Amino acid sequence: MIVQHFPVFAQGLRDRRRSLLWWSLGVAVYIAVIAAMWPSIRGAAGLNDIMSQLPKSILDLMGASDFDISTGAGYVSGELFGFMIPIFILILTIGAGAAAVGGAEERGTLDLLLSHPISRRRVLLQSAALVAVEAAIFGTVVVATLAIATPLADLQIAFVHSVGAAFGIVMLGIAVGWTALAVGAATGSRSLALAVTGSVAAITYLLGSLSGLVDFLHNAKWISPFFYANDGSPLVHGYTWWHALVLAAFGVVALGVGAELFDRRNLSN
Repeated sequence: MIVQHFPVFAQGLRDRRRSLLWWSLGVAVYIAVIAAMWPSIRGAAGLNDIMSQLPKSILDLMGASDFDISTGAGYVSGELFGFMIPIFILILTIGAGAAAVGGAEERGTLDLLLSHPISRRRVLLQSAALVAVEAAIFGTVVVATLAIATPLADLQIAFVHSVGAAFGIVMLGIAVGWTALAVGAATGSRSLALAVTGSVAAITYLLGSLSGLVDFLHNAKWISPFFYANDGSPLVHGYTWWHALVLAAFGVVALGVGAELFDRRNLSN
């Protein structure tokens, strides 16, 4: 049924199942290692004093300026959700989005696909669904690993907070992944989609990190998707759920623009 009605999605999922398995295993192991370190770090004297001596600009760039690492939730937030987990999911979804249409056109397989009775819009939307499913699988692995690690390492992380924090990261991955998909569809180039989307992600992350340090960048955080993914330490205080609507709108607008440009242009040979 899925193969018949959603062939692009089904084929993409089949092609990427092994890489998704390895991604899931790698992320789970990484989170488990970070969690396993907590019992030995928890008793370290003056841990917060050491962190307070680091320049705020460095902490902002590390995504760790708002976390109290003397608590399990604060420690995991600083070590994982401030920087590494967002980077992991962006590598996953940007790669998937760029490869879906732009990569297929570069490989010369897109013309063959479109020779079947399937519209360009359906190709784009099913590719978008694939990116979203990959992001959701990533988020599920994060939540499941934290659920297992929390009692074992005494992290004291509320399950609903871990779900909220992971949801924000998933929405970040979807929004940026759909942007990569849109750029690839609009240009027919996987490499250009990777370069443009990666650059936008890096610039907006930097702007958001510097918004509290540079006066004229004070409001720059509002244009950074990272702000809407993990502002306010969601693993500690809970996720601000309306932020997900901003990320969803960001992704939908990018996808809409990409679809329009994809429909209008001639495919490369």
